[in-house]
Amino acid sequence: MSSQTHKAAIVSHYTAKPSDFHIADMPRPVLTTATQVEIKVHAASLNPIDYKRAEGMLSIALPEGFPLLLGYDVAGVVVQTGSAVTRFKAGDRVYGRVDSEHAGAIAQYLVAEERVLAEIPESVGYATAASVPLAGLTAKQALEAGGLKRGQTVFVSGGMGGVGMFAVALARLHFGASEVITTVSTSKVDRVREMGATRVVDYTKEDYTEVLRDTADVAFDTVGDAAIYKVAKPNASAVSVAMLPDGSALEHFRQDRVPLSMLGSVKMAVAKRVIDCAGWFLTRGFRAKNVRYSYVVLRPDGEDLERTFNPLLASGKLSPAISNTYPFTDAGVQAAFAECRGGHATGKIIISVE
Repeated sequence: MSSQTHKAAIVSHYTAKPSDFHIADMPRPVLTTATQVEIKVHAASLNPIDYKRAEGMLSIALPEGFPLLLGYDVAGVVVQTGSAVTRFKAGDRVYGRVDSEHAGAIAQYLVAEERVLAEIPESVGYATAASVPLAGLTAKQALEAGGLKRGQTVFVSGGMGGVGMFAVALARLHFGASEVITTVSTSKVDRVREMGATRVVDYTKEDYTEVLRDTADVAFDTVGDAAIYKVAKPNASAVSVAMLPDGSALEHFRQDRVPLSMLGSVKMAVAKRVIDCAGWFLTRGFRAKNVRYSYVVLRPDGEDLERTFNPLLASGKLSPAISNTYPFTDAGVQAAFAECRGGHATGKIIISVE
């Protein structure tokens, strides 16, 4: 354990109260393998998984001790590298979504595996870079899982949420969809058109399942709405990152370094069975319409960030929306988590650390 300390955002117990989030002095992380990179953090972004983890929603699959360090998305400067690191050196600007075992991006320093990191384009700021990794890669991998092809029509629910806005933009810019349809509230209509939507349904005024019935080759759920199958054409495909996962998806949240106890293993088996049964019931509409359905779990990938997002960010074709930027203080972290948990942010929520 490091003898040095740094400041990091933590919770001391599972909680849903923003007032329980605070900044504390913690041991500064150190490199433990030759493939790791130490980063001086400049910005971090929040995602729903951050407050869900703090609330203990992942505790069956991801048993952890306290204090719990928070944050997966990071942008900063490389301080030092392990002996086997080949892509980065001290002084490089990097961004990425760290693995679960390295969570703690809302801090002054962070250690991450080289494979999850990408170089930040010269023209791109830290806040913009931090907004991309988890949501951007999730959107790309979900559209890939749905089999979206050039010239097809895609529907994305919640088009100005974190994942939704990247899905809207990538559908046009990367996948070449001919029509990108989405839902937002009234105040977000113009902004989502700027992101690339060709048709927008204001869900406060219309029932999207009625006005868009049987329109999409690929339907992408980002808000947890099982009725999305109604928008998909018969024999089309649908993907979700917000409905119940299948039981096997729980394993993606596991940490090998934290073995399950016998009781934990029993709880995991029961949870998988319950989730599979509930999922089967929720997706009955998909099966009746012969819509292929899958639940997508993110795979962190720094090289994919560079290939897919760096050209779009550097050229200005992709400009992620940032809802708010908060300071790295107790009050700032608490306000950021309150907004994230509220579920109505327009774009990403950023914490400026440096």
